[in-house]
Amino acid sequence: MAEVARGEALKGLRIVWLQSPPWDGLWTRQNHFSRRFAADGAEILYVENPVSFGRRIGEGAGALTASVRRDVEPGLYVMSLPIQIPGSPKSGAIGKLNGARFASAVAKWMRREGWERPLYWCRLPISVEALDRLPPGPVVYDVTDDYAHYAGAEGERALTIAREDRLMRKAGRIFTTTAALAERLGAINPKVQVVPNGVDPSFFAPAPDGEADPLAQVARPRIGHIGLVASWMDLELLAKIAARWPGQLVSIGPVKPEVQAAYEAIPGLIRLPPVHNLELPRYLRALDVCIQPHLALEVRHRADPLKIVEYMAAGKPIVSTALRSLEPLRDVVELAGDHDQFLAAIERSLADADPALQTERVRRARERSWDDLYGSVRAAVTDLVSEDGGK
Repeated sequence: MAEVARGEALKGLRIVWLQSPPWDGLWTRQNHFSRRFAADGAEILYVENPVSFGRRIGEGAGALTASVRRDVEPGLYVMSLPIQIPGSPKSGAIGKLNGARFASAVAKWMRREGWERPLYWCRLPISVEALDRLPPGPVVYDVTDDYAHYAGAEGERALTIAREDRLMRKAGRIFTTTAALAERLGAINPKVQVVPNGVDPSFFAPAPDGEADPLAQVARPRIGHIGLVASWMDLELLAKIAARWPGQLVSIGPVKPEVQAAYEAIPGLIRLPPVHNLELPRYLRALDVCIQPHLALEVRHRADPLKIVEYMAAGKPIVSTALRSLEPLRDVVELAGDHDQFLAAIERSLADADPALQTERVRRARERSWDDLYGSVRAAVTDLVSEDGGK
């Protein structure tokens, strides 16, 4: 990634971004917001969520205990936490033990760098276990999902809710991606602000002259899905699409281990590894229809799918499972209630790529630029720091 110019508007502000997705993985709002804060002069310690024990073993013994810092952009550092003891989501005791170990690694780095009373940016309820053991400072909670719905058992759900309640009561500002999340969380803490997912300005740039087609080996029409393949993916629907358009359905992104075998068994599906955020516009321009074949789970109904906004920025026809969070976009996104409707919607999109709809999709995506969304987030964070006053 090209290095960004660093300003001084937020010089002196230090933010610890606790337990966020891997910096070099699929980009999320955490990447977009943190690098914009850094570009404005803040210093960021971006702490990656620890990976599983099995994955660390695969990386080699050197990864078992190491806590690493590296500069990725001016003022922005990434820390990989020590290996976690399995069981935090289901066990309060293990969660506290891991939280103490993670807090120790972060606090050690802060002492060495002379950081005092930073702002803490949290995105998962489990991060409260580390937060409880770190030096005091103002807290932001950035909520992108209704996390209790991911729990596999009632005990895990209750523990997630209890952790989130603790975190909510510490937070001076809460950002949510949807109004439904804001309504639920506002009953605990009224300092809630809806900040949906957005799109980077680079997605609106026209294709450069002579741009190579990254999917040149794929016959048209091309149907594509970009993003994480996890338990919420409707693999049966994906298989039906691949059977209808064999060798023309492209899936780009990482795959969770629990669905990998079933995903790789789908015939006619072209599977490609993740591509960097800067490369995504090129791949989107190479597609004819973009899809989001998710199961209609409650956790998906409450989320704001980031990839839908990026699809819109490319102006491409979009077909998605009918989710409540996407209802406001029904005029520019085809929402399908079942598999037959989904296949029919792809057929219609391939047959009639309406130029007026393409223009409207791009216009609507421009309304959700990360730059504009960051402006509202920055204002809220600046107010929070001012209210805190270093107390």
